[in-house]
Amino acid sequence: MTKTALVTGANKGIGYEIAKNLLQKGYTVLVGARDVERGEKAVSALKAFGDVHLQIIDVSKIAELPRIAKEIITNYPDFSLLVNNAGIPGDMSKPAWEFTVAELQATHVTDFIGPYELSRSLLPILEKNEGQIFNVTIPIEPVSFFHPFAYMSAKAPLNILTKTWGIEFKAQHKPVEIFALMPGGVTTDLNNRLEGPGFKTPQVAGELAVSLITDHINRSGQVVNFDGKIANYT
Repeated sequence: MTKTALVTGANKGIGYEIAKNLLQKGYTVLVGARDVERGEKAVSALKAFGDVHLQIIDVSKIAELPRIAKEIITNYPDFSLLVNNAGIPGDMSKPAWEFTVAELQATHVTDFIGPYELSRSLLPILEKNEGQIFNVTIPIEPVSFFHPFAYMSAKAPLNILTKTWGIEFKAQHKPVEIFALMPGGVTTDLNNRLEGPGFKTPQVAGELAVSLITDHINRSGQVVNFDGKIANYT
């Protein structure tokens, strides 16, 4: 049976690699991208791996998301996987007290409010098809070597969404799995191609993500670290 997935932010980096690995697993993949030219370039390259289509989507444009979701539901009745990958980090080096409200709002909208609205809008078909929501996230406990304020404060509610929806899906017997992955340090444009001990390539991160999505282990409500351990903030 064919399955269709939407991967936001899939024209490069981890999102591109997740899309590629899903195609190799037999999914039809909608490559979510904000820019037509960059999206078409990614789709052209990904065609070597399977059935792929461009979906223009900017998760920061909240008002457009219900319409896009409705189009996906209409055009892809086998839709069963949403990968919330698109995100922005904000200024990762700025002291926490120097952000403007506008800067924090922009990060919050892209990293949480957009994924929330998109997930909510696609929930009916995900429930119908017993599908999955997979969130790409980061640790939200500040430590000395990693504490980007805007990024962490915007991803924290995405982790809460993952855990809360997981609890409520179970309580209401909704056949939808939701979980999140913290892939660890990955060398991407988001961090200016930062490299160092423990950093992995987008290819490795993409393979890891899709291995978890497709291994038939129910992790609903969990935020999972790259080493397989479950994040615990209690």
